Amino acid sequence: MQPLLIETNAVLQQSIFVKEVNVKNLNNPLHFHKEYEMVLMTKSNGRRIVGDSIENFTEGDLVIMGPNLPHVMYNDKEYYAPDSELEVSAIVTHFRLDWLRESFINSGEATKLNDLLRDINRGIKIYGKSHKRVVTILNELLLSTGLKRIIHLLNILDLLSETNEYECLSSLGYSNLHNHKDMQRINKIYDYIMNNFTENITLKDAAALANMTIASFCKYFKGRTQKTFTQFVNEVRIGHACKLLYDDHLSISQICFQSGFNNLTNFNRNFKEYTKLNPSDFKKSLRL
Repeated sequence: MQPLLIETNAVLQQSIFVKEVNVKNLNNPLHFHKEYEMVLMTKSNGRRIVGDSIENFTEGDLVIMGPNLPHVMYNDKEYYAPDSELEVSAIVTHFRLDWLRESFINSGEATKLNDLLRDINRGIKIYGKSHKRVVTILNELLLSTGLKRIIHLLNILDLLSETNEYECLSSLGYSNLHNHKDMQRINKIYDYIMNNFTENITLKDAAALANMTIASFCKYFKGRTQKTFTQFVNEVRIGHACKLLYDDHLSISQICFQSGFNNLTNFNRNFKEYTKLNPSDFKKSLRL
């Protein structure tokens, strides 16, 4: 397995590196790196983990992650089928800010920028009119070179520092406690969950996968994700259920079992805990 502290060599040679990605499916492991990363998902859907945040993503998803923040994206299962014709497209930008002089960073003009960068260290998802404006600038950045790339990046940071149309992803108290060995272990657990959450996942099997006792595994997992193993699995299942609720042909009962829950009572309770709505009301809200 490749080191999970990923060295983005292109960024070591230039302050900003941007590329279009076109692949059949997402297969990077959980990783982090020393640079900032901005990802615009132009074609794809699945689940995104950033720090201790678990969310669905769809076409148009736009996020920025700070340095050393663990993150990974998984496609839905159908993307990995041998005969799948689905594709993934994205614009990925890695950038450093060490070229900004300390005198500027500490100046009054940079107060809002510093506030923004503190939020980006937790990962942010951009929405609303700001999303549209950032996407426009990002496409210009993709086609530009040299100093113009820096100007476009500064325009994006300036725009975001003046808006509240973004939300932080990982929790305020989240910190990266992973070392390389941890990253390989937690990545194995994440893969196990994402590949099997619609089935009967057990704490015993997860602990065995990590080569740990159940008690040690529970403490380890909570310390690394800020969630219990059950909470984490249920968040993944509820995220999948939210996606299935867009399908008018599926009943609430069908969605319950297709999301990995073994009874409606447990499904309804967990769904309301995570979304503040019961499944029926959530489904009705999609029609408004």
